[in-house]
Amino acid sequence: MKYKFLPYLLLTAILAVYTYFTVITFLPIKGYIADEVWYPSAAYNYLKLIFHITPHMYVGYPNENGIANYVNPDHPPLGKYFMDLFILALGYRPLAWRLPSWIFGDALLVVGYFFGKKLYEKVTGNDAYSWVIGLLSTVLIAVDPNIWVMHGIAMLEIYVGFFGMLSLYFLISGNYTVSAITLGLAFASKESAYMLIFPFLWFIGDIYKTLVMRVYYGILLPLATYLALSLPIMWYYGGFFSWFQHVVLHEATWDAENGHITLSATSQISTPWGWFLNIHPFYLGYSFFANTDPVVLILAVVLTVFFILFKEKTLLFTFSWAWIEWFGFVMVYVLGNHTLFSFYVTDFSPVIDASLAPGVFRVAQILYQRYVKTRNAIPPSTPEPDKTSTQ
Repeated sequence: MKYKFLPYLLLTAILAVYTYFTVITFLPIKGYIADEVWYPSAAYNYLKLIFHITPHMYVGYPNENGIANYVNPDHPPLGKYFMDLFILALGYRPLAWRLPSWIFGDALLVVGYFFGKKLYEKVTGNDAYSWVIGLLSTVLIAVDPNIWVMHGIAMLEIYVGFFGMLSLYFLISGNYTVSAITLGLAFASKESAYMLIFPFLWFIGDIYKTLVMRVYYGILLPLATYLALSLPIMWYYGGFFSWFQHVVLHEATWDAENGHITLSATSQISTPWGWFLNIHPFYLGYSFFANTDPVVLILAVVLTVFFILFKEKTLLFTFSWAWIEWFGFVMVYVLGNHTLFSFYVTDFSPVIDASLAPGVFRVAQILYQRYVKTRNAIPPSTPEPDKTSTQ
């Protein structure tokens, strides 16, 4: 490539613009945004109750019952650990608990570039201009309205979205050990990632035919990563079985029941199929809405149908990675939880955004190849001889 540094210069420029608008949008807000009343508070309580460290609080706890002892057993701990690192350094303040989300939002753009580039090369067998596809993948993530607002605040979606896509990147790149570990990091970010065990096992099953290797990569490595990160929480609850009862079983019942918000708040509640039309985007406060992108989501469905028809196994797998996670929300809805929110889309939309450009290009390539093949198969017509004669 003649200008080998050009892609990285453009990627750096995108990151700079994204970071600039992140800072000017979210830094001035000094209060809690949406569920920041729960997660930063729980992160601080990790330090106070588990690690016995009490950084200075520049802002007080939110006005919620029992918040001073709340450790958020509803969700895994990893996102709160990241917040703790910055709370230790900067004290308990909005900048500290939002900074890790900003960093992971930027990192998601970088992973999106390499993911889109790798996926394009894998499905076309050609690396010419793959950097253009990679940059398009980055741009699609950057303009995703759901990811934009969720990366700006201290909630958990950006972590599960990041580690879920990072695991998929390493998986299609052939680095199965790192992929399994990062899958465990996704598990430790939020339980919505648990569904990813199914596409992961599907992929590993095609690579390794022995049960031992499938169990090692598909179950043991992700589970060991998740359990290792949960050790401090186990200690806090008094051991594995108490932790299993108060956290794992609690997560299962919490996710499958109503009560996350009053059922009368219809404008805040959405359904997994409603996300495709941006029905009832969640209002986060401060004029922020967790909007979805119907054009991208519907186009992704259409592309998935094409990949089934054309038997494009790799692209079908990458889109299925996202759809299986989406299906997890359908399952909890069927089980009885009718208080779902549009910001859950960030859990799986990075993979859709980053796969879209390679997918569209591949479909266009297939259609063009079929057109050329059909045209060449038609024999040229033979002109009739001239029957006129000259006198």
